[in-house]
Amino acid sequence: METLILAAIAIGFYIAWNIGANDSANAMGTAVGAGLLSFRQATLTITIFVVLGAYLKGSKVMKTIGKGIVPPEYLSLELAIIALLAAGTWVTIATIKGLPVSTTQSIVGGVVGIGIATNAPIKWETLVKIAGAWVFSPILAALFALILFKFYGKLVNDIKSLGRIEFLYKWLAVLGGSYMAFNFGANEVANATGPLVGAGFFDPKTAGMFGALSLALGVFTFSYAVIYTVGKKITSLGPISAFSAQFGSAIAVSLANIFGLPVSSSQAIVGGVIGVGIASGMKVEKGIIKDIAIGWIATPTTALIIALVIFKLFQITGLL
Repeated sequence: METLILAAIAIGFYIAWNIGANDSANAMGTAVGAGLLSFRQATLTITIFVVLGAYLKGSKVMKTIGKGIVPPEYLSLELAIIALLAAGTWVTIATIKGLPVSTTQSIVGGVVGIGIATNAPIKWETLVKIAGAWVFSPILAALFALILFKFYGKLVNDIKSLGRIEFLYKWLAVLGGSYMAFNFGANEVANATGPLVGAGFFDPKTAGMFGALSLALGVFTFSYAVIYTVGKKITSLGPISAFSAQFGSAIAVSLANIFGLPVSSSQAIVGGVIGVGIASGMKVEKGIIKDIAIGWIATPTTALIIALVIFKLFQITGLL
């Protein structure tokens, strides 16, 4: 049993650390790339608001992943480990191959996989709602970003003082990044802890703190390159465009949090960028939309298959 507990903690930490190292760029990449915040300021802000989001609002999404897809009585600690391992394996493979994938979709696929493997009654109505959120979150992010871009663009044009404009840019970056980080904690920490909550290993509050601190460690130790890469790509749109994309995606994720639905912040922010691209008359790459659509299908399906394979291996080796 002690080995199982250590394995559960290690895999949960690994997934949360990866989320922090990679997806934290969605919250503060634009601000750092634009030179509005230093890397240290950005990571500290992310950490504070991720912890707050996970602790205060993370329980809904954790319960959806841990209890809303497969009934908790069918989810043992061993099965939770398999779901997490399947999701982590696919994200690692995709990262090595340079493929953009969603940890959210991976963990949902992993949980469905163990449900199928154990003949558990899968709650398909919940899965339909989750899939709908995956489709609508980037669309809503694009719409909100477009509206925000139009509004703040007009607001800045009416300001004559350069100093006031610079002040506005900086605080918009802090506000947008903090809001995104809060929703990031409320939604995506569940990817690393949801199955453990469903298995009864963690209560939601403890899971939120464990996941948030693990994620924060990923932000501090390995997010530098990703934050700067995303920041430079997105800030080429300009500070108002970057803020609008960031805040628009945060609103979309926030709406998903209200309903306890796990969504991808990465896909949401891409939707936000598409929205400001449309608003500013810039060309929108169809390849981005294609990548998102492929991710909706390929990622949960692949994680599901990996979960089935790991489940079979555990059976063969006597671990189940």
